[in-house]
Amino acid sequence: MTDEKVFDLSVDADLDNLQIVRSYIDRRGAQLGVCESTLADLRLVVDEAVTNVVIHGYGDLGGKIEINMEEQGNSVIIRIRDRAETFDPSHVGAPQLDTALKDRPFGGMGIFLIKQMTDEAEFLPLAGGGNEIRLVKNGAIQKSD
Repeated sequence: MTDEKVFDLSVDADLDNLQIVRSYIDRRGAQLGVCESTLADLRLVVDEAVTNVVIHGYGDLGGKIEINMEEQGNSVIIRIRDRAETFDPSHVGAPQLDTALKDRPFGGMGIFLIKQMTDEAEFLPLAGGGNEIRLVKNGAIQKSD
């Protein structure tokens, strides 16, 4: 047996597939018992992460994005995997939150939002190239006795 987890969803890295990704998060979240407000946050976070992979990771090259969402206790773990160029989030500057919105450059909020709206956000390089984003939201699942 291997530690390799199965990914439930595989889509082409295309912004047109964001609705498929959102639907997967909604469907899988409902199966796991994720409360609606948390599900809305996870939908936004995954949307941001996948958009970044499409635009900044693959660019015009295209490729696949794989997603898995699972429970661990009352937490939800979402893994997003690609085979784009390795990404290091430490090279992304912090957003200029003290600057008026009209004076800020467009974009630059994705990583900030991802980190703010999850309890853990790990950006991991894959052996052989590519990336895996591991997102954890604690207390997302309300278990009934």
